[in-house]
Amino acid sequence: MTFRTLSKRAIITSLFLGILLAGSVAFAWWTAGGTGNGYAKAATASPLTTVDVSASTTNDLYPGGDGTLTIQIHNPNTYAVTVNSITATGPGTSGVAACTAANTVTMPTAITGQSIPVLAGGDSLVLTYPGAVHMSLGGSADNSCQGLVFSIPVTLTGVNS
Repeated sequence: MTFRTLSKRAIITSLFLGILLAGSVAFAWWTAGGTGNGYAKAATASPLTTVDVSASTTNDLYPGGDGTLTIQIHNPNTYAVTVNSITATGPGTSGVAACTAANTVTMPTAITGQSIPVLAGGDSLVLTYPGAVHMSLGGSADNSCQGLVFSIPVTLTGVNS
C-alpha cells in the first residue's frame, strides 16, 4: 500500500480553505437576523373600593347638624392610583329602619381637589373630612339614630400614578 505524500503547498491551501469555510459558517451564524412580533397586554382596571373603618368614626352627627366623613380607599390594581374626588351616590344608611325613615344622612358636596395616593394592591390612610356629611332635622324627636354608624355610598375618581 502506497501513500501519496502531499506537498506543503497542498497542505497550506487545504488549511486555508478549511479555516475560510469555518470562518464563513461562524460569521453567518453570528449575523443571523429575522423579523417577527413581540406581545404585551394591557391590564384591565379594577374599581377602587372602600375599607370598613366604621370603628374609627367620630360621633359628632346629630339631627340638623353636620358630621365627619371617615373613609379609607383600597386599590386592587397592580399600579398605584391618585384619587382626586369623592362623591356621594345616595343617602347614608344605618341598618335601623326607624332611624333611616326618620332622618336622612347625606354628603351634600363632593370632596374634590384631592391628591390621595393609594399604592398598588394597598390602602390609603384613614381619611377624615369634618363637616362633610349632614343629618336632616326630620326626626329630631326620634332617638333611634343615637350611636349608630351610617354607611354612605360614594364614587371615587382617580388616575394611575
